[in-house]
Amino acid sequence: MSESGLPIRSAEIRLREQFGSSEREFNEILSALNSFSIVAITDRRGVILHVNDRFCEISRYSRDELVGQTHRIINSGRHPKEFFQEMWRVIGRGGVWKNEICNRAKDGTEYWVDTTIIPLLDERGRPERYVAIRTEETQRHLAEERVRELAFRDRVTGLPNRASMLQAIEADGDRKPEGELSGFISVSVDDLSVVNDAFGYQAGDRLLVDSARRLRGLDLHDSVVSRIGANTFGILLPRLGRDLEASDRRAAECVDQVLDTLTGTVDLESGVVIDATASAGYVLWTAPESRGDDCGPGACDSHIKTTDAHEIIKCADIARKHARRAGGPRRIRHFRQSMLDDAQRRVRLISELRRGIENGELRLFSQPIVDREQRVIGEEGLIRWVSPERGLVEPGAFIPLAEQTGLIVEIGEWVLEEACGVLAAWERDPEREHRTFSVNLSERQLRVDDFAERVRAIIAKHGVSPGRLKLELTESVLHTDLDRTVKLLSLLRADGVLASLDDFGTGYSSLSYLRQLPVQQLKIDRSFTFSVVEDEASASIVRTIVQLGRTFALQVVAEGVETRQQFEKLLELGVDAFQGYLFARPRPVDESIDAIG
Repeated sequence: MSESGLPIRSAEIRLREQFGSSEREFNEILSALNSFSIVAITDRRGVILHVNDRFCEISRYSRDELVGQTHRIINSGRHPKEFFQEMWRVIGRGGVWKNEICNRAKDGTEYWVDTTIIPLLDERGRPERYVAIRTEETQRHLAEERVRELAFRDRVTGLPNRASMLQAIEADGDRKPEGELSGFISVSVDDLSVVNDAFGYQAGDRLLVDSARRLRGLDLHDSVVSRIGANTFGILLPRLGRDLEASDRRAAECVDQVLDTLTGTVDLESGVVIDATASAGYVLWTAPESRGDDCGPGACDSHIKTTDAHEIIKCADIARKHARRAGGPRRIRHFRQSMLDDAQRRVRLISELRRGIENGELRLFSQPIVDREQRVIGEEGLIRWVSPERGLVEPGAFIPLAEQTGLIVEIGEWVLEEACGVLAAWERDPEREHRTFSVNLSERQLRVDDFAERVRAIIAKHGVSPGRLKLELTESVLHTDLDRTVKLLSLLRADGVLASLDDFGTGYSSLSYLRQLPVQQLKIDRSFTFSVVEDEASASIVRTIVQLGRTFALQVVAEGVETRQQFEKLLELGVDAFQGYLFARPRPVDESIDAIG
């Protein structure tokens, strides 16, 4: 209902009915419309004969400037010519046309109007004049545009977001000529989480904004840049050409530019300067129906055949994750089908592992640690998975996946429970009551807020004596948050829990840690044990580690001892304790418990 109480639809009908009647009645209708609408009357050619005050007000043109012109004077250029061709087709046949139009005022500002054009017919039924009735919709359109902006634009960087990129990929697929290849790059700013943790989310946002600015500045073959994940940008490379080798070369050149611009020194203000790193993966694709493509349905080795935007981003992400896991100074991978096959196998394995944990398929094995006289002084707990489908699964096949998915926290707690149960059973055996039992810790376990409290609770539950449980951690764990790790191990040491530094010698900054870490044992990495007899450099490293152990009053254990020659050489070098196949292979820990009388 209009402000005057006259519905617009009623006005349309009455205009139809009253044309040809008295001029007074026609003017009454115009007067009613003038009170709430923007009104213009044109002749059959579209030349403006009359405009009301609201038309002049919103268009910023005077009546004299408008009368005698066509509506081209306020054309914003937003609508294609087909839009107006359809309008003239409808009204030229005497039909009523309705739609929304964006016009441009004299001062250059745009405004939207909900428009109804009503043909006024002569006695032969042909249009003689047109009455255009408009109501302003600018505020609604501005609100809708703002909603679209929020829906399709990243708040932090101002770049298009993932939803917008999906649309861009689909549009590229729709426009792509048959046989044409396109590319997509997925690139991650690998330092974002570290910056967020160390300096706060504002610094992390500045890193993202800086990265977005750098990517915008690249000239990458009509590319579209967007933010598609928390620390990930996506770059669409449309229409690289039909030649696969040339397209791959052009895409690889673009990836090189992307990595070059995102790696290096970044000033995050407030005195924070970092050396940023990035990882990139890219994929080439073409439409599946392309002729001349003889690699069959699905994916070829060098490109995929699809127009599914989600699939394209997924494949580039898989390649990027491979690049990041591989590490190195140039983290780039081109997507291959084998990567997707591997990812699918990993998903199936993770699913089976989850079920295996729920179904009690995990088993704890142990391997003895002996002293220089080959007397057993402790055991190391080693996890195994006995799968109904896969049989005995070694830890190397599933522990990395457990780390990545967080399942390692649940597995680690189960291992602690089992280990403390073993130690409780050993308390009843005079031959074993003084042995230690070692369990490996992961970085994710150490990050659990109440980890120390959980360990204390499990120890108390089983009544384990102080000095019996030993936690083994690798040097890589220490690089994440040394201060927190030192505090955590110190708290547990006060409760009688020992600590060991595993795989010692493979890291690059261990010496600085030894003065701070509350550890009681160093375990020499098996790579040095393997070559200690033949390689003098390995022997020198072992000798140095032993000397460090003496300096810091730490027990030194050699892992992976398999031959008598290795054992004798390690004895000569002063190693305190030994572990390896020469003394015993890992066995189910139940066997050692059952042997207790």
